[in-house]
Amino acid sequence: MALSPSAFVSKYQKVTVNEKAAVQTHFNELCELLQVPKPLDYDPTGSEYRFEKHVVKTTGKKGYADVWWAGHFGWEYKGPEANGDLKKAYTQLLTYREDLQNPPLLVVSDMKTIQVHTNFTGTQKEITVYTLEDLLDEGKRQALARIWTDPQTFNPTKRIEIATEAAVADLAKVSEVLRRDEADTEAIADFLVRVMFTLFAEDMELIPSGTFTRLLTEALKHDEDFKPMCEELFEAMKVGKRTLAGRIPYINGGVFENTSAPDLKGSEIRILRDAARRDWRQIDPTIFGTLFELVLDPEKRWQRGAHYTPLSDILDVVEPVIMRPLRAEWDALRLELVPLVQEVEEARRKGGGLFAEGGLGQTQIDEAAGRLRVFQARLASVTVLDAAMGSGNFLYVTLRLLLDLELEVRATIRTLTEQEAEAVPPLVSPRQLLGMEINKYAHEIAGMVLWIGYLQWLREHGEKRRESPVLDRLPGLVCQDAVMDGDRVREWPAAEFIVGNPPFLGNSPMREQLGSDNVDALRKAYGERIPGFSDFVCYWFEKAREQVAAGKTKRVGLIATNSIRGGKNRVVMERIQRDANIFRAWPDRAWTQDGAAVRVSVVMFDDGSDPERVLLHHEGDERNVKTRTEAVRVVASINPDLSIGASLEQAPKLKENAGRAFIGVLPTGTFDLPGEKARSWLTLPNTSGVSNADVIKRFIVGEDITEGSKDRYTIDFTGLTEKQATEYEEPFEYVKTYVKPKRDQNNRKAYRERWWLYAEVRPGMLSKLSGLSRFIATSRVSKFRTFVYLPSDVVPDNALVVIAADDDFTFGVLNSHLHSSWAFRLGTFMGKGNDTRYTPSTTFETFPFPKPNAAQREAIEKAARQLENVRAMLLTKEDPYRKANAETSSAKKLLTLTGAYNLLTTYRTSGSEVIVGVKALARAHDALDKEVAAAYGWAWPLTDDELLEKLLALNLECAALEAEAAVTLAEVETQCKANEKTAKAAAKQAAGKKVDSSAVSQA
Repeated sequence: MALSPSAFVSKYQKVTVNEKAAVQTHFNELCELLQVPKPLDYDPTGSEYRFEKHVVKTTGKKGYADVWWAGHFGWEYKGPEANGDLKKAYTQLLTYREDLQNPPLLVVSDMKTIQVHTNFTGTQKEITVYTLEDLLDEGKRQALARIWTDPQTFNPTKRIEIATEAAVADLAKVSEVLRRDEADTEAIADFLVRVMFTLFAEDMELIPSGTFTRLLTEALKHDEDFKPMCEELFEAMKVGKRTLAGRIPYINGGVFENTSAPDLKGSEIRILRDAARRDWRQIDPTIFGTLFELVLDPEKRWQRGAHYTPLSDILDVVEPVIMRPLRAEWDALRLELVPLVQEVEEARRKGGGLFAEGGLGQTQIDEAAGRLRVFQARLASVTVLDAAMGSGNFLYVTLRLLLDLELEVRATIRTLTEQEAEAVPPLVSPRQLLGMEINKYAHEIAGMVLWIGYLQWLREHGEKRRESPVLDRLPGLVCQDAVMDGDRVREWPAAEFIVGNPPFLGNSPMREQLGSDNVDALRKAYGERIPGFSDFVCYWFEKAREQVAAGKTKRVGLIATNSIRGGKNRVVMERIQRDANIFRAWPDRAWTQDGAAVRVSVVMFDDGSDPERVLLHHEGDERNVKTRTEAVRVVASINPDLSIGASLEQAPKLKENAGRAFIGVLPTGTFDLPGEKARSWLTLPNTSGVSNADVIKRFIVGEDITEGSKDRYTIDFTGLTEKQATEYEEPFEYVKTYVKPKRDQNNRKAYRERWWLYAEVRPGMLSKLSGLSRFIATSRVSKFRTFVYLPSDVVPDNALVVIAADDDFTFGVLNSHLHSSWAFRLGTFMGKGNDTRYTPSTTFETFPFPKPNAAQREAIEKAARQLENVRAMLLTKEDPYRKANAETSSAKKLLTLTGAYNLLTTYRTSGSEVIVGVKALARAHDALDKEVAAAYGWAWPLTDDELLEKLLALNLECAALEAEAAVTLAEVETQCKANEKTAKAAAKQAAGKKVDSSAVSQA
């Protein structure tokens, strides 16, 4: 029967037995009191939850943790003699937390005190203390029980984030006022940076406690005093002074080079005073840096990488790229030291635990400690470069992780040598980190973020600050362009590791934000290394590859939009795979960029030394950090497009597919008309007698295929001169009014001069479509790869890919899973969402179509018609989800093609047929896939990997046959030319002989 709270407290107030005798009894009775599982009851095997968990013995102490529960805690007891001083117990727990699988909580206790130390990777540390008397309080018992039931509740991240956002909101108010009255945004930025650090400094007692708060309180009485008092404080922090408030240390750093302050009035001073009353000690500097940039200038949030990356994303790069190899070195060293430590243990046993200088076991201790200190120095020499550091988030997290690992090493040294913490100070510091950032504000903040993070870590672990000046300059952080040095390629410093989140800019946004001249200079400087139209991020990937190839860097981890896998970007990935090695990747991952949902790829590569090849993805709700799970797939190799199996980027275009697929017309201007207006003009008579129906046509864009018709028309003057176009009076005036003004400003002369015509009319496409009653089309960008028939009298927009075919065989093959798998792998990805882009050259022209016999062709055509019929039926049904979210319109919301395939996905994964007809759609696709596979001569079904390998092999075979045929044709043409030349020579010779004989006769 469980003890009551009062009985439990009474019992353990009197306990004086040693640690070993009381541990398990105390823990079991504590579990009964808190109504949480006991180790033996919960896990009789002891595989996940047990007493005396074995650990590697590298400290001379017992090789067991007192209690361990995987994913929850490691727990170390000390006997009553500890009397609440549990520092040694925590130090001991640190030495083997990796053997405990790095649990989120490290708990140390005696019989009267329980300390809960948070151990969440990359986050600030907190300590929660429970006394024996606290167990009389039901609320505190429930809080303590969460160690077992929900250890994540101890994670301070969310609370710190909320506090940080509230603090920044206060500064935002001041910023808004200053930006109304002050034109110099740089001066505002500099001032607010100084304010932020000063608020942090007074709460950390780097300056006398309450210094700035008292200044603000006094300034509220006489606001004219704010400016001189504030500048006097900043000046003192710049150089270090003794003042009436107390000793102000030498802060220095770029932050306090300028000590000016604005002339704030009462309302702004009051906002700052309110901000000062918050606890700034645990303000998260990474979140602060990002929000602070937005406060300064919301329009600069996209500027060259100066943006926030969530902690979970940073850890998924920093942990495997930097920390995993370092931890592997650490684990290897610990194992190597086991024999020495065993000798030390034996010496201690014989010597009764007493060591004299140079006595028994001292040699082994010196040797082991010496090797440990060498590894500590190794950690302090690690260099990490983030060449798009923004406000320093990646470097901040890296610094904390390096300090955490060094803490284990230092704890091991201290336990082995029985020294105090001061004898083994930290050597890791912000000075070993390297970064590049073009944005002045972000660069300045990055240095401060690293120092704040460092000072916070020291405080959390009871370490003394040894740095002077407090904000010393970090020469490794430079304010410069990372990819260009004037008109030349920027050289990067050597660094063991490169990590970061380079800016996400496609070709068009690059020109908009960087300027066409800068982009042209960039393209010219890198030449063929970076293909034209590549995304901006490719320059960071290429520079990192160069560093690895030159032996200046060992391992790299970078984030990019998932478009890095395809199109021109993939050329950069191919170079990486050629000169380096991709050892780990997230091909497609949900992520948030400045509040927008995007898809990213995380790519990790090295010099080829890592034997690991791993692809990762999330299962469950991938945007929910708490509930999603990480799925790991170990593979033999990773392709440049971050796929496995067949490497499809080597597939050449096939001549048999040339001239069959096209991108639709590019209007460039407001040629489109709403349906109502277009129909009213169709019968409108013209003076010349021509019909407007000649030039007003239905206009189809990608959205019309995937989301249903939007009833669009267009004015198409293709083939007409300007004079001929004027005969269509209303349409011409419309184009003249809405198109010509913008086209007059266009950079291209042809677009300006031929303003009444589409910018690109695609004459090759029009030639191939002439004579067809219908053609096949697909949206260039789409969640599902579906092909539809369109009537020949519509105008396809450049958001469509048009296939010049009207037969059910081609329609069926294109709609099969065999083609969609090929298209998915070879298509490029859009950064937002997870839609793929279909291109004529990459996805269509490379695809090897089957060569069926008559029966196989007929079977595919029949299956294709059935698929078309089922889809047409479904598109007449009401969408159940659009109905559930009814809009203001009372009209029925019909199912779209995307909606139908969303329902098909649900049916495939759960077996739930939401509306009748979805099962028929599944059957139609299954039948079509089977018939198309039969035309190739393949058994069905096949896995995607098997299918793509077969298609690639067929593509290469077809290309080889085409090349062979081309060679044969060339030989025939050469022989024909040779024969023709011989014949001409013979004829000429014969003609010469006739002339000669005639001359003789005349003579």
